[in-house]
Amino acid sequence: MGSSLSDELKNIMESELGDIGSFVIIKQCKDLEIDPDNVLSSDLPRLANALSSKMKMFGTDKSKNLYEKVLKLQNLDIIVEEETDKPKKLDDLIHLAMIKSNAGKWQEAKDDYDQALELANLLDDIEKLTKVHRALGNLALRNGDNKTADLHFNKSLDMSNKFGKSKDIIESLRSLGNGCWRKGEYSRALGHLDEALHMASKEKNDEAIAQIYMAMANVYDEKGDYERGVGYAKQSLAYFEKVRNQQSVATVLNNIGVAYARMENYEESVKYYEKCIDLSDKIGYVLMNAWALFNAGEDYAKLGEFSRSIEYCQKSLNVFEEMNDKLGLSGAYMSFAIAYELKEDFDKSYGYFQKTIALREELGMPYRLADGLYECGLMLTKKGDTELAKDNLQRSLTIFKEINSSTMIQRAEKALSSF
Repeated sequence: MGSSLSDELKNIMESELGDIGSFVIIKQCKDLEIDPDNVLSSDLPRLANALSSKMKMFGTDKSKNLYEKVLKLQNLDIIVEEETDKPKKLDDLIHLAMIKSNAGKWQEAKDDYDQALELANLLDDIEKLTKVHRALGNLALRNGDNKTADLHFNKSLDMSNKFGKSKDIIESLRSLGNGCWRKGEYSRALGHLDEALHMASKEKNDEAIAQIYMAMANVYDEKGDYERGVGYAKQSLAYFEKVRNQQSVATVLNNIGVAYARMENYEESVKYYEKCIDLSDKIGYVLMNAWALFNAGEDYAKLGEFSRSIEYCQKSLNVFEEMNDKLGLSGAYMSFAIAYELKEDFDKSYGYFQKTIALREELGMPYRLADGLYECGLMLTKKGDTELAKDNLQRSLTIFKEINSSTMIQRAEKALSSF
């Protein structure tokens, strides 16, 4: 059975990734200490999780295809359900939830994490409880349920403090910081991240330090302290390069581009976006490639390079539509909106702004929503639709004040003062 399963998995990976598929499965088997020529059913949950995590670099659709094809070989839910060893069943439930999350099946992932939470409580496995609470918190954030996310992240921190493992405490603090950032609670976010950074530095955990610096850069960027944000992002970049985490290097390159764009230094922003596009293409990081494309598309429009702008935005939109990635779609729509605004096709621009704003309201991300409203207000001002422009700008100002984004408060107030 093992040999047959090995061959079938190899065929699946090659059908999705070509020749590189064989290399990926051999590498993951080696890391998990599984014989690649004799994969057993009991190995499948953890191996499929590792493979789906790698596939996600190529897009959610690739992870989804892998999951569906593996299900045709053997039903992963049944494998996990029939496992009699409770600690292994707990591990397999977590693996199964992660596979489903990678495939974009959020509710099914939550159901498995809920089962894992129940079993971890039964086994009094504090380390797994902290991990599952963080995972449930991140799923809640994705669905815009900030209250539930905060609850899970706080439970994770309480339990990791009880367990006493510094790595878990650092990760729980970082999760809380990211959760607060998503809600626009910047002071709380920086408090958690500062504490996490202190612990990570004491432990000399370079990977954790890099992640924390990246999170701090995000906070300062949204606060409007762009110079400090770029500084933290570049520190993050250095640490990710040190630990050779190419995926995160690509992410930070994109984020630095965003920071320069918010400083209205578009010549510098597109340099970093292009670096991200080149690297993410080289390593097959499709998702980040799409983010950098729409960011670059927007800034090329501001530099007057409209044909390149539309080309980049369309490439990005194609990826996010295939993935059904709502956050990515909102960014691609906004890049189109700004590009068409600069071409003075205001009706088409407004249509894309409406799509952007609707998605960002649904996602519950205040800064991104306010940013979309602000840019839409500027466009409507150019169009001459004064009342609608004032409405969008006022809504953006209200949100920027709520989250205390000082630079954007000034910009929104300046825009409103022109009426």
